[in-house]
Amino acid sequence: MSSKAKKAISLLLADSDTKFLQLISNHPALQEAGWNIKTVKSGDEALSALKHSQFDILIANLILPKTPGDILLAHTKRDYPNSLRFLIHEAEDSNSLQKGTGLAHRYLEKPITPERLVQSVDQVLRTQLRIRRKEVVQIVRDTKELHINTRPMQELLKTADDPNCNIDDLIPVVSQHPTAVATIFQIANTAFFGTGGRIETIGEAIQMLGMDFVRNLAITELAKKQLSLPPGLQEIANAILKHSIDTSQCGLQMRQFDVSMKQVQRLSSLALLHDLGKLVLLKNKGDDYADILGRSIENNRPCWRLEQALFGCDHAAIGAFLFAMWGLPENIIRAVAWHHEPLALPSDGFSSISLLHLANCTAHIKNEMPFYFGDELNPDIINSLGLPKDFIKEFD
Repeated sequence: MSSKAKKAISLLLADSDTKFLQLISNHPALQEAGWNIKTVKSGDEALSALKHSQFDILIANLILPKTPGDILLAHTKRDYPNSLRFLIHEAEDSNSLQKGTGLAHRYLEKPITPERLVQSVDQVLRTQLRIRRKEVVQIVRDTKELHINTRPMQELLKTADDPNCNIDDLIPVVSQHPTAVATIFQIANTAFFGTGGRIETIGEAIQMLGMDFVRNLAITELAKKQLSLPPGLQEIANAILKHSIDTSQCGLQMRQFDVSMKQVQRLSSLALLHDLGKLVLLKNKGDDYADILGRSIENNRPCWRLEQALFGCDHAAIGAFLFAMWGLPENIIRAVAWHHEPLALPSDGFSSISLLHLANCTAHIKNEMPFYFGDELNPDIINSLGLPKDFIKEFD
């Protein structure tokens, strides 16, 4: 992004802590970012500021005098849906905010440094600019099947996104879709998960695989069914979804490289969604897209590079935009959008983006994909994370 573009970005920061406001607004990292910042100390002051000017970015503390931060963000989401919203909160509020409802694009836990705040906002901003490109929006809008009879998908998303949702709530929603149920049972009873064919109910499957995993798996199956591809393209779609499951399993094995269990579980779930944009392109572009996939093999070139050259965007951005439209958590949107180019959105240590990149490439290397050329493993990512160059040999 050019410095001129940076200076055009306006930011409203609402926090009752005067020292924190001064620290943020005067910090060199913010000055270098070139954002125009206005600070206020209460929710009412923020509402007044919003009446006089529209801000590109709103950052609010959960605890604010007069109007709390969550109410402020809800107001902003309703009246200024294109603004980016961030909610700062204390550690003890994490559990109640854990299941994102679309209120904020990202939740920031205190204490937060100016550097981390600027990096977080920059990551969300750049991701949104990437997925809101006119080429991406046009392809999703032109794929009518994503907008007609979406009630089953919306019911699934609404149920899983409810902070009070439990296994008993999810079972009847998932059970309405036989293809999703069959796939869930198939995965739950694989030797990889060590169950030896003993999972017999959806409840047992959800208990073992986790609610996020089952939700994402059901999303892929519902999307595939909703898009209703012809037999030839359906074969490609099935291979794409198989690769997503392979990627999920490779993600679980990242635990051996000192990746935390929480990160591994999150990676395993989001890996199921990372190539859903390919299904959209199969439906939208049909045989033309199938030809592009074939050309990627002929030229030994990852298909996403050909997509960018021909469509002005790639399946990663398309999938990420679709997930944003469905209200999925921002970490999923960000990881999917950048997993082919992890260094384009740098972060410290193991991140969802770098882990998804590694799991995706490993799955392509370990399992041949007959319909398109697999992604290229970025050696700089391996070095930056301190992994051995031949780390893939450690995978089953």
